[in-house]
Amino acid sequence: MIRISFLAGVVLLFWGVVPGQSKAQFKELTRRVPDGANTILFIDVDQLQNSPMGKAQNWRAKHEQAFEAGLDTVPPQAIDFIAAAKLDLATKRAVWQAGVMRLRYDPSIPKVAVRYQGTTDYLGERPVAVLPGDIYVVRFMENIVGYGMPATRQDAALWINKYYDNSLQGLSDYLKEAESFADAGSPIILALDLTNSVSPQTVRKHLEHWQSVQGQQVDLDQLAKAIASIRGISLGVTVQQEMVGAVKVDFAEDITLMKEFAKPLLLEILGQQGMMIDEIQDWKVNVSPHTVQLTGTLYPSGLRRILSLVETPPSLQEARQKAAASGGNSEEETQKETAIAASKIYYKSIVSMLDELREKKQHRQTLGQVGVWFDKYARKIDRLPIANVDPALLKYGQYVSEMMRTGQSQITDAAASSRIRQQQVPEQYDVSSYSVPVGANWTGQYSWNGWQATPNWDRTGELQAQVRTQENIRGARSANDVLRSIDNATADIRRQMTQKYGVEF
Repeated sequence: MIRISFLAGVVLLFWGVVPGQSKAQFKELTRRVPDGANTILFIDVDQLQNSPMGKAQNWRAKHEQAFEAGLDTVPPQAIDFIAAAKLDLATKRAVWQAGVMRLRYDPSIPKVAVRYQGTTDYLGERPVAVLPGDIYVVRFMENIVGYGMPATRQDAALWINKYYDNSLQGLSDYLKEAESFADAGSPIILALDLTNSVSPQTVRKHLEHWQSVQGQQVDLDQLAKAIASIRGISLGVTVQQEMVGAVKVDFAEDITLMKEFAKPLLLEILGQQGMMIDEIQDWKVNVSPHTVQLTGTLYPSGLRRILSLVETPPSLQEARQKAAASGGNSEEETQKETAIAASKIYYKSIVSMLDELREKKQHRQTLGQVGVWFDKYARKIDRLPIANVDPALLKYGQYVSEMMRTGQSQITDAAASSRIRQQQVPEQYDVSSYSVPVGANWTGQYSWNGWQATPNWDRTGELQAQVRTQENIRGARSANDVLRSIDNATADIRRQMTQKYGVEF
């Protein structure tokens, strides 16, 4: 049960009632964000770890373990952290990403390069670490570090020089609003600027196929104009004894005409875009003239799925240091311990991702969601640290990644086939005959006989629903086949690694 005062605090935050004292802690970080970002994530790491829920569940210790395994987005040494991205809205992939964080220590760029198996370069007179994966790391000032990826040397130089020339343009208006919420005290804010992202004509074409709009007494042209005026979507998370999330969608036009079906419409759109999390189904809705907001309990698995939309550089394992500390005497023993430590981290990272993906698939609302997360986790696996990992495990990881992309492709094909087949369903009609008297002669009365056809939208909808069901079954079967193959490969590699190293994987 959500505490009323706690829930009210979240709602007030999103409706613009800001506490009297604002920490403004993120301004020093956002002023270093590259130009053109349409997505931003704010995380107050200290506030999360020191929250009642964070202390009760020992988040600080778990944070280090999760980051080391590649499952967490934020370095455990960060005090506060932002990640920004230029997101391609069609593919849900980032054109570029950048992050800035305040750390508990002052890092050395040369040491960062060595530790993460990169090199040191100089842009002007400023040292930068160039890490595998086209990642550039720069120290802006004491305790404040930034990264950009994927980036060329020219990209990194342009970004860094514009900051020191004081010529960065800053965040968009919508993302600045998200920054004000983060500074007001919400420990997690994720915002996506959607201003001018879609035309009313494009929305109008889709409205006729959206189930949430069927049967609604609404002007579709006016509704399309209102939806196309979307400014953005943001998620705020507050943590006390439990986590409460609030999804807020902002529009420039008045959207009260969709008040009665705002929640199912929003859920349908999120599902189609693969951005749905299970909890939102039970969240409460509130509609104002320019905002639709959903609020409710948020679980850690849902939060991880949301945060995975913004990636960070791969975490760097410390397997070699751990192996050395374990007391191996000979070089051969040290190498073996290093391989074991690195390989176990790699294996457990993949297994954890598979467990989470399997849980999401069980509770998914649309196959589109499964396809998006297949692709997301394939990229996460590709970015896992591979130094000192057993070659057989690396082949296994490559296989899992390729199978996930195969599943994503098959699901996408099923969705496309469903849309095409639904459009090909002929309109259904009820046909009736009639007879109209028109005169009389010696044989009696005579009349005009004819027939008329009345559209039967219910029967047309039933046939389209049958098509959707058939394609959903085909897509679900493909997803199940992919996961079954991955499970078999996981069992095989676990036996192989356990036999080879004599330790449990």
